[in-house]
This record gives sequence, structure tokens and C-alpha cells, in this order.
Amino acid sequence: MRKSVTEYLISILLAFVCSVGQPVIAHAEDANYHPQDFAQPLSVARGMTSPAGGGAFYLKPEDRCNLVVKEFGWDHDQCGTIDQSIFGLTPEIDNLTVEKPVSDGYVSLADWDSSDRNQEISSIEDSFKESVKAQSERSGQEIRFDGWLVYPQIDKGKNILYYSNILNWSGERTINISVSIFDRQGYVPMKIVPVNGNVTSDDVQKIVAASAAAYKPQAGSSYFEFSSGDKMAGYGALGVLAATLGVKYGGAASAGLIALALVVLKKGAFVLLVPLVWLRRLFSRKKADS
Repeated sequence: MRKSVTEYLISILLAFVCSVGQPVIAHAEDANYHPQDFAQPLSVARGMTSPAGGGAFYLKPEDRCNLVVKEFGWDHDQCGTIDQSIFGLTPEIDNLTVEKPVSDGYVSLADWDSSDRNQEISSIEDSFKESVKAQSERSGQEIRFDGWLVYPQIDKGKNILYYSNILNWSGERTINISVSIFDRQGYVPMKIVPVNGNVTSDDVQKIVAASAAAYKPQAGSSYFEFSSGDKMAGYGALGVLAATLGVKYGGAASAGLIALALVVLKKGAFVLLVPLVWLRRLFSRKKADS
């Protein structure tokens, strides 16, 4: 019988801990991956992502799908939820996942300026805590939300929503960074795992800035190019925040619950969204050996 993803993750972690500095992934050492140097801009669904320095690499779609199917138990039809997976965009970033864009229409940010915004965020946070608790009970592992490293914020100059939360999984502190880039048709979600699990809020701000700066929308599709008559989303920025946390808010549908490195897709299956830090090191070794 195939292991649950939670059991699979535990086995990988145990292998890592027992390896005493020699990271082990069950199949990756034998898999025929071909990491690509990230030296030129990469096309994504509604724009381009450009290098922010040297040493970064990415996986082509076939390798990316092979990775998540073999290592993390995804179904092949789930591979399409990822647009690009980039490793080492900056020295502070282990991996950055650009997800497929949400095309519900132009998202108004007016609700972010409402007087009850913090109250609404608190309500979303409570829902997220309940979701994490439910996932913890389902998985049999202690998972809890330990607060915000960076409280949800909007940068209207860059048209981004971002935050960083702290999750505790069986005593292990884990940092997740989320950036949503608004455009004329909706928004582009990004998930980031830092190299250092003890990053500060200032570090997160730098990571967010570098990640957002690397992305450029297609001509005519930026948030500033909204035109009367364009499709409008049925929710605002608070709805996007809820969606990236995997809880419902108003008319915004759940986009996925981030808990540690786990995400629940719409079909409800546990999958591992982002590789652990040592996966990047594995690919680096393969590149050096090739």
C-alpha cells in the first residue's frame, strides 16, 4: 500500500537526520534530473521571471513533474499547478515556486484600506488556525500556527500582497513566505522557502523585494493598465489573503492550505509543495558532476 504523503515526508526527514550530513532522498539520487542554469529570463504564464544573480537553476516541466510525482506522491494531473520552480534565486532563497496565475479578474485593493481590516485579518487567521488544527489531527502530527513573522501587508507601489507565517511541526520551526503579485487579470501567487529557518522580518522584506523584482508582467497586463470594462474579481485583497492561506472569505475560493511544506489542493489531497533545503544541494551536486 502506498504511504501517505505525511508518512513519506517523515521517512525522508528521518533519512536526512540519520544521514549525519549526507542528505538522502529515496529516489532522487537515482533519478535522471537535468537542472538548468537560470541565466536567462524564464517565461511564466503572464510574464517573465529574471535571474537576480549567479548560481540559480530551475527544472524543466518534465523534471519538475517527475520530482513531485516520484518524491512527493503527486498525481500527474497536479503538475500543472506549478508554473516554475527556481532554486537559489538569491543566496537567501532556497526555492521559489511560481504558481499558475489566478484569472478571476482585476482585484480591487479598496478593502485593505477599510477601518476593520485588522479585524477581518484576525478572522481569517482564526480560520487558518482551525484548518491547521484539522490537518494536524488528520495527519497525526502536531502542526500549529505560531504567528506572523511578517504581518500581511500590501505594497501599492509594487502591487503585491505578502506575508510570512511561522508554523511549528512537531517542534520544528518552519518559515513560509507568500507573495501575490496583482495584475490586470487577477494575481500571480508565489511561495518561497528561505535557506535560513531563523530569518528575521527584515530578511523576509529583502526576500520579498527580490522575488517581486524578478517578475515582470507581459506588456499590457500590469495592474496599472486596468481599463474600464475589464473583468473584476468578486473579492478584494482580503479574499486573496484568505485564498493563499486556504480558507474561504466572502467570494474567494480556497486556493490551498499551507502547513509546513504541505498544501491541500482543491481535490483535497495532501501534497508536498516545495522541496526541503537539502534538495537544492542535491541538484547542485548533480550539476557539478555533469
